Amino acid sequence: MGVKPLSEVPEGKRVKVVGCSAGRMLKSRLAGLGITTGQTLTVLQNRWGPLLVEVMGRKIGIGRGQAEKILVEELE
Repeated sequence: MGVKPLSEVPEGKRVKVVGCSAGRMLKSRLAGLGITTGQTLTVLQNRWGPLLVEVMGRKIGIGRGQAEKILVEELE
């Protein structure tokens, strides 16, 4: 399936975070939200504006620019 930015994942898909091409500040913010390498996310909304994902039972909004920097792999 390959690695792609979180911003390209369709709604309803489960993904695993494989990396992040961001600076220290964004990586720290994402870690505080529970978005770390190896973590599983579910994309709830990916239409316009921020993406809505579920992480560890919590719903989190992520700006599209930030979502471009989160690299994920789709799970089946």
